[in-house]
Amino acid sequence: MVQRVITAATLLATCAGIAWVWTGLAPAANRAPVARPRPVSVLTVPKRGPLLPPGTTHGLAMRLRQYPDLALATPAQRAAATRLLVELRATARVWQEPAIARAVGFDVRRPHRRPGETRVMWFHSENRAWHSDHRYLDPRHPDTLIFADIPNRPLILVGVMISMPRGMRGPTPGGPITRWHSHVVCVHDGLRGVAPRGDGSCPAGARLVQGSEMMHIWFTPDVRSAFAIHAPGPELCASRVLPASVCRDSHTFHVM
Repeated sequence: MVQRVITAATLLATCAGIAWVWTGLAPAANRAPVARPRPVSVLTVPKRGPLLPPGTTHGLAMRLRQYPDLALATPAQRAAATRLLVELRATARVWQEPAIARAVGFDVRRPHRRPGETRVMWFHSENRAWHSDHRYLDPRHPDTLIFADIPNRPLILVGVMISMPRGMRGPTPGGPITRWHSHVVCVHDGLRGVAPRGDGSCPAGARLVQGSEMMHIWFTPDVRSAFAIHAPGPELCASRVLPASVCRDSHTFHVM
């Protein structure tokens, strides 16, 4: 069963949107239902092309626009997206220390860096048990934490990722704000998808498909940048989530 999204939370921002007030989760009786994910055929050869129209809620990451168009959302959809952001941020705050995140099942082993690599890496710390628990869009169980991995610095929690099982389409309680993206991956015998080789091809025996859907929620002060497809570097810097030393050099950023 798809878990219900918690519906009562208050978003307060002070100090020009930099300081956040963290709220608790609403009681079960106050949770609003989320539409059941729909099975879809995503194991197909992905369609490449130009950017998709504003308001598109599902598509390849390379074709979706970086930011949602808030003007296309109804007041109810905007409120739902805001609640989701507030509740996820409040929940994830508990796990901002890697040791605590590890204790509940997140893999916080930092990825390997090539010699001389100094860029910010958006480290996806996955909880495999929660990835498979069928609790989609439950703010208490995000399956992946996103940390900014900066050389010679502690990991900095900057967001979460929610992912769907392969072949299922994610619910969109926030309408055009809560968008689901996917990537081109190589799959073999039902195993987990991996990135294609540098020339875009797959290893022998694997085929190129559109992978599972996922949604990023970034811990920025505004809803627009919080639901960006790729890491919203300017907003993470403006809200002082990332250190100024990193933000001064735009070459340190890259997207996933």
